[in-house]
Amino acid sequence: MAFDTAGGTSLEQFTLLAKNARGRACVALIQQVLSNKKLFVFRELLDMPNVEALRDSEYKEHYELLRIFCFGTYNDYITRKHEMPELTLQQMNKLRKLTAVSLAHKFKNIPYDTLMQDLGVSTIREVEDILIETIYSGLIQGKLDQKLRCFVVKYAVGRDTHHEDVDEMIQKLTNWKMQSAEICEKINTILSLAEKQEEDERERDEGIRNKMASRGAGERGKTFVSSGGNVRQGEDFSLYADPGTRRGPPSKQRLHSMGRKNRS
Repeated sequence: MAFDTAGGTSLEQFTLLAKNARGRACVALIQQVLSNKKLFVFRELLDMPNVEALRDSEYKEHYELLRIFCFGTYNDYITRKHEMPELTLQQMNKLRKLTAVSLAHKFKNIPYDTLMQDLGVSTIREVEDILIETIYSGLIQGKLDQKLRCFVVKYAVGRDTHHEDVDEMIQKLTNWKMQSAEICEKINTILSLAEKQEEDERERDEGIRNKMASRGAGERGKTFVSSGGNVRQGEDFSLYADPGTRRGPPSKQRLHSMGRKNRS
């Protein structure tokens, strides 16, 4: 399910209806929202004037119930159950899913014992069924680890936030921005040092190649030395060979010549 798209579209429809719904009609609207399979965010509806008006009316328990679905958990409902409207099975399952989301924000690995306590169930099978349904709803991602008896969290959607939490969120984002800037500065410093080191190594290698080239040229210059016409030791005698082509070993050439002399 595309959680953000489907849920956002449905909520917008309900907020439009809430503009004209008052009293009992507004209560009925809240019940529809809490039973909607696609809706898991409720803050915009909670802030609607006609919904806020329920807080000071005979229907205030419905307003408080909507607040629990916005910010609370299943245990919050159980604690105040005597003053809350009765939940349908579908609404209860939704609140348990939202509770699983809240736990996923607190724990990287959620113990099954914690899940059983906070979800109000008594067996691992029930816990895993709720987690699987929550995953299919697009609210969390993770792995059921039966060996370690925990749920390994990979991802969880955000829930509705209180107005008073906004300042704290801004401060956290500001701190994150400052830390990110410090990290970027350190990375740039490391890159600059690496570039300088690379340049130094390049210059050193170039210097070594130049020295080797100069030394090689000096050695080649010493190969031939003119000293009274004498040939220096190690000189290549092939440079002084007769440019004429010889067709056989010297001994055979001499014998051939002698034979011609005798015939003459």
